[in-house]
Amino acid sequence: IDLTPLLAKIACPTLVLGAIHDPQRPPEMAKEIAQQIPGARYIEIESGHFAAVQAPELFAQHVVPFLRGQSFS
Repeated sequence: IDLTPLLAKIACPTLVLGAIHDPQRPPEMAKEIAQQIPGARYIEIESGHFAAVQAPELFAQHVVPFLRGQSFS
């Protein structure tokens, strides 16, 4: 299912992480998704596809402030 046409309808704060070592969803793809979501924040991190497992501290460094509504580090 291609949900790409619905990306522009997302109206909540959105963080899109691009993982540099992700062959399944490379950063170029993640960035393209972020560009289609109004106001989305895009961050590229040094990780693979499972960033929360492969680089949990780095993942948390960006996701936790976003979830708290704080500025990014």
